[in-house]
Amino acid sequence: MMLPAALLLLGALTAVVGPRLLARADWPDREPVVALWMWQCVVAAVLVCCALSMTLSAAAAWHAVGGHVFATAPGAVVEAYALGTAGPWAATTAVALA
Repeated sequence: MMLPAALLLLGALTAVVGPRLLARADWPDREPVVALWMWQCVVAAVLVCCALSMTLSAAAAWHAVGGHVFATAPGAVVEAYALGTAGPWAATTAVALA
């Protein structure tokens, strides 16, 4: 189950690179409203990555959570996420992100 780890890496990369790119640009001085929107998009992207990683880790660690998350999903989708092969780190990741 590499998706939670990939989401965490994407969130960390966005958190590091996004503000640096905004700080280096010269257009935020001319368009402060657009710069604020961009900043909010960066923050929202990081939060969404962390929330999705937490949800998928919890779904892999506890069958009760996974049943609710994937309740309406077809069987092929559940198999694609490989919830049974999560390992012991899934619960730790979910609790740490919570």
